[in-house]
Amino acid sequence: MHIKLEGILPTCASSAFALLFVGLCVHSLWTHEAEPPTRQLLDSRRLRPLLLVTLGWTALYFSFLQGQAAAAFWVHKLRREAAGKKDEPSPPRANRPLEFAHVKYGQERSNSGLIFTMDRTVGNMLEQTPPFLLSIWLHGLFASPSTAARFGWMWLLLRACYPIAFAHPSMSPALWGAQRRLGISWVNFVTWPSYGIVWGLLVSATLDG
Repeated sequence: MHIKLEGILPTCASSAFALLFVGLCVHSLWTHEAEPPTRQLLDSRRLRPLLLVTLGWTALYFSFLQGQAAAAFWVHKLRREAAGKKDEPSPPRANRPLEFAHVKYGQERSNSGLIFTMDRTVGNMLEQTPPFLLSIWLHGLFASPSTAARFGWMWLLLRACYPIAFAHPSMSPALWGAQRRLGISWVNFVTWPSYGIVWGLLVSATLDG
């Protein structure tokens, strides 16, 4: 399959999951359902807001995952094109075509800001997901599902900003320079509020439960 088509597929998938995530956010913001009077832990109507947040998390995760694959495909394509335009003799071993696996999994992959950013975006989301899902479901079960869902969407919106907040020296000079001038990584504005949300939900569930 041509590399251009291979790159388009994960790009479209990432965009589709991102649109699903945005649609779920908008739906949750514009739909206000009163909590049913029952306090049964497994009442489906009572837990529906949490189910939507979990669905939103799934959409965002798959958007990042497909974006990670798309980044490697496009960087691979650009490097192949750049290698084809070189007039100077190729070094030894370079007679073989540039392999996609070397671009995505090779030791030099961190030299590309886009690949490195998406790798960290997916990795950091996986690192933070267990306490996030645990906190919203514990708070929803033992305190308030609507409150847990509201803070859950806040956490997800912060997480959606991670690829923009993350900066690497090989990225856009304007983005990297702006963070350098600020003196602090923008990632802190994503991660620290996220920590606060998780701990706030857990403590509140403990006290209210």
